[in-house]
Amino acid sequence: MIILLPITSEQTISVAPRYTDYFSEESYESRVESNGGTLEAISCLTDNASEFNDTSISIRRDGDGKSETITDVKGLVNGNFIDFTFASEILEEGSTYYMEITKDSKLAYRDKIYITTQGDYTVKHEVSKPRYIQPTGEVNDNTYII
Repeated sequence: MIILLPITSEQTISVAPRYTDYFSEESYESRVESNGGTLEAISCLTDNASEFNDTSISIRRDGDGKSETITDVKGLVNGNFIDFTFASEILEEGSTYYMEITKDSKLAYRDKIYITTQGDYTVKHEVSKPRYIQPTGEVNDNTYII
């Protein structure tokens, strides 16, 4: 599960995509050479290249189904991961979302998103606390007011 903030400005997530042909060094090399350019080092390119023109992120909120498709996604190769930077307008505190990242209509990644401003992840969540207090004094005669 990915944890994001409830903001409308850009946020970045790192994912390991389902397939790795997002970035092709060969296509870049042939484009540079065909235009008469000089190819120095592919390693310099992979650190800074943005080859994700047809990538989109679809987000759907659990419960009410409010959805958004983001097409102006920035993606960068980061070792075996891809860093996607995007901004969403529908992220709300405490909500969960279903997310799909596609490129050229091919599913690249799927996950759930949780939106929170909580930054301290060492605090453990307690499902129930002993809050019940046994009434004292009056004797219960099983009569109720409706």
